[in-house]
Amino acid sequence: MTYTGEVVVGGPADLRVLDELEVRKLAVGPMSNDTYLLTCRATGDQLLVDAAADPERLLALVAEGGAGRLVAVVTTHRHRDHVGALAAVVAATGRPSPPVPTTPTRSRP
Repeated sequence: MTYTGEVVVGGPADLRVLDELEVRKLAVGPMSNDTYLLTCRATGDQLLVDAAADPERLLALVAEGGAGRLVAVVTTHRHRDHVGALAAVVAATGRPSPPVPTTPTRSRP
């Protein structure tokens, strides 16, 4: 399978295999947010990035990458469309979600 990075809501995850890392990309939610599952090829440790929506699909993505090895769930920023499934995924997995060190603002430079 050739990695294109193109994903659609309801469609399958796209997988990119690098020397040391597997990157799974999945589109979720009404805003078609991208969620990533990073898996270390040496250890199997996983990091879920932006649990935006559809917690059931995100948990299935984690299982696809090797259930039981999720280390943490991180969020790139705290906008509502990036954290919609965060509480459900953290509750289901028991994995930590480190705090985001920034506060969203409405103004832009």
